[in-house]
Amino acid sequence: MSRLETGPNARRGLLNLDAATLKGVLYTFGSAACISVTFIASKQAMQEMSPLAFSPLWFAAASGWGAGAYVLRNGLNFPPGLLRLARPLLWMGLFNGLANLLLFSAINLGDPTLAAFFSRSETVYSVLLGALLLGERMLGYQWAGAALAVAGAGVMTFKGGRVVGLMLAITLVSNFFLSLSSLIAKRHVTAVPPLLLSTIRTVLMTLMIGAVALAFGEVTRPGLAAGLWIIGGAFFGPFLSYVLFYKGLHTLDLGKGAVIRSTQPLFVALYGLLLFGTVISAQQFLGGLLMLAGVSLMLWQKNRSRK
Repeated sequence: MSRLETGPNARRGLLNLDAATLKGVLYTFGSAACISVTFIASKQAMQEMSPLAFSPLWFAAASGWGAGAYVLRNGLNFPPGLLRLARPLLWMGLFNGLANLLLFSAINLGDPTLAAFFSRSETVYSVLLGALLLGERMLGYQWAGAALAVAGAGVMTFKGGRVVGLMLAITLVSNFFLSLSSLIAKRHVTAVPPLLLSTIRTVLMTLMIGAVALAFGEVTRPGLAAGLWIIGGAFFGPFLSYVLFYKGLHTLDLGKGAVIRSTQPLFVALYGLLLFGTVISAQQFLGGLLMLAGVSLMLWQKNRSRK
């Protein structure tokens, strides 16, 4: 059931949201800011290595961050019934592994900002999956806001060329797998703590992609610069961003969480400006404004309960 149907007496704040929903929104915006580091750090590291050689190291570093944080917080204590969730968690790891391997291949083709923009197809997939399989509901104006946010992403991504078309095709497939993994996470996020769920995800991806890299002879040791990008970037990208995202899914619908994370290209553009002096175009700026307006409209809740 959607969080839209909170009672009229609930305490509300920014965008007229109740406290629990607002917390989920802030977690998800934080997730978008962190996951955007992936597009910068992976591009820098892959100047020295192939996507297949890079990927297992990237997720191994994230697994180290996650395992260390979990043990420091909980020791070696795990929630009861974890083994009963082995099958869906394995599927989550498989879908994530395929999605990220394709994503890094797309990033390696060209501008990481473009790959981030194209990755917003995940938003469409997640909204549809949430509505069709989870029964998530939004009011008419909120559907309009979601559509406006996706349209803003389209404005930001509009470019031409054969390489750009190939990047688009790869990221479309990548994000379908990614949305399936998010669907699984949404269904089980109350049974598995977000920190543990995120760590299980990266461990499974490390094993899966590492086996493929080993089979193709792509296992290699990175240089100092690439290693630092991997260790630092993995903290924000595959580790912290997904902990925050899964925390957000406790109080947000899958579709709404995906739309909020569609602001990710704005953070990529900001990081590109701060680190490399890359300035976005007027078209991309307009797209960013449309995205923010759409997300705000989707999240806004009227001062009435539904009959």
